Amino acid sequence: MDKTSFYTTQQVAELLNKSVPTIYKYIQDGKLIPVEDFWRAHRGKLFDKDAVHAFKQTLEGNSGMTISEAAGYLETTRSAVQTYLDEGLIPFNKKEWRNKEVTFIQKMDLDTFKETHQRRMQQDRIKQRIFYDRKNNYASYQRFSSDQIREARLIRMKDKWAFLLLPSEEEVSFNEGIYKFELTPDYPLTFGKRTGTPGYAKISALPLGYSLTRQFIDLLYQQGSISNVYMDIQESQMTILLKDLSFHDVPAEMAHFLESKLEEGKITIHQNQIKIESSETILSIAVSNKIKDKIKEMADQQDTSMQEIASRIIDEYFS
Repeated sequence: MDKTSFYTTQQVAELLNKSVPTIYKYIQDGKLIPVEDFWRAHRGKLFDKDAVHAFKQTLEGNSGMTISEAAGYLETTRSAVQTYLDEGLIPFNKKEWRNKEVTFIQKMDLDTFKETHQRRMQQDRIKQRIFYDRKNNYASYQRFSSDQIREARLIRMKDKWAFLLLPSEEEVSFNEGIYKFELTPDYPLTFGKRTGTPGYAKISALPLGYSLTRQFIDLLYQQGSISNVYMDIQESQMTILLKDLSFHDVPAEMAHFLESKLEEGKITIHQNQIKIESSETILSIAVSNKIKDKIKEMADQQDTSMQEIASRIIDEYFS
């Protein structure tokens, strides 16, 4: 890593004329995002110089948030924020800084967007599959264990993985969990093939501290495929969208628990088996070529299907 392109925490504090604790508060609030130091070549946190100077401008001139800062504020990705800007859903302005154009967004406009597009934001955030690391085949709340630790859950801390040790609920870094406690996955994950059926069943407000929630996650990861699952974790609760799936060896207590948390779709319970299905059906409609071209253009811009765009438009209209 070329450290000349980055500032240390102390250097950022001096540049912004703030205390080091204030810099850590900015990090906690998502206003400053440290870069990943994969090689651990530096003790402490490092920050991209351009991002720090852009943040300094926002403090001095109230220019607004950069796209990265807006993504942190909305708890989504930069690409998602860029899509909202391209669609004209969030106002922004561009300013020249160090011979390049920088996009700035006002917090007030982000708050307005959050209020008026809550459903869109949740759908987009879930479908980013932030909960899954395909390269390493890890997923949020996947169960790990070792001779030292009976149960640990893999958790996502902003852009990094960590472990939650149970029942103590102590949080340790990913490296500490792997190398100190020798944690390994209790089961492999299967990405699988995506099911072509329309819609999703939605299971909402699953409390992460509840044992039945963790048991269902284990069941889902072992008997389902990641390609048919989307997950959103907010504070102490989880929302899951999934394609039509069947599960066996399901305790009656868990089946009724899931039934109580089902927001969309239906659950069929038969002995120790359950089937979770979407309540959506395919609707065929006739539209003009002009409208079709517009829908196709939006689908291409958002890297999704025309059916998804049409469904989203109808949902937003009736919502």
